[in-house]
Amino acid sequence: METDRVYLGIPRKLIPWYPQIDADACTGCGTCVSACKHGVYALDDGAGTAVVANPYECEVYCQSCVFQCEVEAISFPDKEAVKAKIRELRKEYPPR
Repeated sequence: METDRVYLGIPRKLIPWYPQIDADACTGCGTCVSACKHGVYALDDGAGTAVVANPYECEVYCQSCVFQCEVEAISFPDKEAVKAKIRELRKEYPPR
């Protein structure tokens, strides 16, 4: 499902914004899978948890799935650190 998407002209795969799942906390309920309209998550039937199957399909700065997870198993990187990375990448990928 991953594509050659861009964000502000920057290849999406260079931007480290995507969720992480705490496998110890995840109950495998599938709420994140159904809540995410971008197909970021999938259920790993073998492990009984959700996994981040398509990290770069996540919309940059979107965190709506965090609020859907009742066991707080989803986290994201520090937003300010990602903003700094995007500013750095803008030097290589200036606006058109």
